[in-house]
Amino acid sequence: MTKEFTVSATCPECGHRTEAHHTKEAMQEAFGNDATIKILCAHCQASFEQPVGLACAEWDEYCHEIPLPADV
Repeated sequence: MTKEFTVSATCPECGHRTEAHHTKEAMQEAFGNDATIKILCAHCQASFEQPVGLACAEWDEYCHEIPLPADV
């Protein structure tokens, strides 16, 4: 079974809550180890950033567990 990560946030413009589920590979490709996640509101089309720890705490913790190339 593939691990899924849930990215969720509330739009600061319209208050619409968005939630998306991604595989580990999709999260790595879309967000990498960035400190913020860029989100596009499906309701009003506003673009905003959310700290990764708030948008997806699971991904934030997972990224801290991955050894960086400098640590190897």
